[in-house]
Amino acid sequence: MRTTVTPPDMLLYTVAGLLLLMIYQGLELTWKMQLIHSLHRIQHPESVAYSYVGRDHPAELPLYVPEAAMNAEWPDDELYGLFEDEEWESLFPRGNGWVTLGPNDEMFVLSMYHQLHCLSVLRHAFVAANTSTLVFGPRGNGTGVAHHTNHCLQYLREQIVCKADTTLEESALFVADDGKTKHGATGMDMVHRCRDWTKIRDHLEANFETRLEKGLVDIYGEEILQE
Repeated sequence: MRTTVTPPDMLLYTVAGLLLLMIYQGLELTWKMQLIHSLHRIQHPESVAYSYVGRDHPAELPLYVPEAAMNAEWPDDELYGLFEDEEWESLFPRGNGWVTLGPNDEMFVLSMYHQLHCLSVLRHAFVAANTSTLVFGPRGNGTGVAHHTNHCLQYLREQIVCKADTTLEESALFVADDGKTKHGATGMDMVHRCRDWTKIRDHLEANFETRLEKGLVDIYGEEILQE
C-alpha cells in the first residue's frame, strides 16, 4: 500500500526542514563565533579585562608567547658553570622576573624566573657545602641556606611534575661503577617543544622601563615603596 503525500503535507515538511536547517546553521555560527573569541583571547591575552580586585587577575602573564624548539646540548663547562655568577645573572631581566600589572601596578613574579632563582640557589648551596663555607649555629648561615634550599627542592619538584615533559630521550649502553652494562640517557641532543622565552624577557624589560619611568624602581632594580 503506497502513501500519497498531499501538497499541504509537503509544504509542512519543507518548512520544518528549513527551520531545522536554520537552527543548525545558527548553532554552527554561534559555535564558530565562540571559537574565534577563544582564539582571540589566546593570541591576544592582553585584551581580556580584569578588575585586579582580590584574585580577579590573569593566571598567566597576559602575553602571547609563540612555541619554539630547543635542542638540549651539553654546554662548555665554563658556560653556566658552578662558579659563573655573571652567566646565571644574565638569564634574568632587570627586575629579576618581577612584573607589575593592572591600574595599581600590582606586583607579580613569573614562575619561570622563580624556578631559575631556585636553580641558582641549589648551585650556591652546593658550592657552599663543597667548599665548607656553611656555618651552623646562632651566628651561622647554614640554617638559612638549608631552609631556602629545601624550599627550592620542593618548588622545583612540583614544577617539573606539573609540566610533565613527555619528550622521549634516546638511550645508550654504558658500564656502571659496579661493572654491569646498563641503559642510560644523558638527555642531550634531544629536541624539546618549548616556548620562546626571549619574548617573555623582552616584555619584562619593557615593563621594567615603565616602572622606572613611574619611579617604582631604581636603576638597580630595587623596589621603591610608595608611602
